[in-house]
Amino acid sequence: MHCPQHNKLSAYLDRALAAREYGQLTAHLQTCPLCRHQLEALAALQRNLRDLPSPVLGFDLAARLQDRIRSGAVQRRPVRSFWSAWGPAGLAATAALTGGVWLGVLLTGGTVASAPPAALVRVFDPVPPGGLCAAAELCRLSKGIQ
Repeated sequence: MHCPQHNKLSAYLDRALAAREYGQLTAHLQTCPLCRHQLEALAALQRNLRDLPSPVLGFDLAARLQDRIRSGAVQRRPVRSFWSAWGPAGLAATAALTGGVWLGVLLTGGTVASAPPAALVRVFDPVPPGGLCAAAELCRLSKGIQ
């Protein structure tokens, strides 16, 4: 028999194996020192876990939960409507979009409809209107001079 997996040794220790598997594993443990060592380590771990102190809650949590389940007093979150959930975010997005359009109209001088599309892009020039050029190439590019 080849060495069993860790979970098989744990089941052996808990006596959760079928009688046939239990017998096979007992025979294997008599001949395999590695598996015996792993089984001893698992048994030590099991003893250490049993020796840990049990915390005292001061009340019976299981009884409280059973009482709540029986009485049907399980609190549920109130269902929010679509408008109460997304209304404030929608208003904020609308206000931001309106403010952006308003600022765009102010930056272009209020002539959005009559201005050619190239003039609208002038807001994003590397050199602002009235600014000093850091390099002559930038001034020529932003002013359209060849």
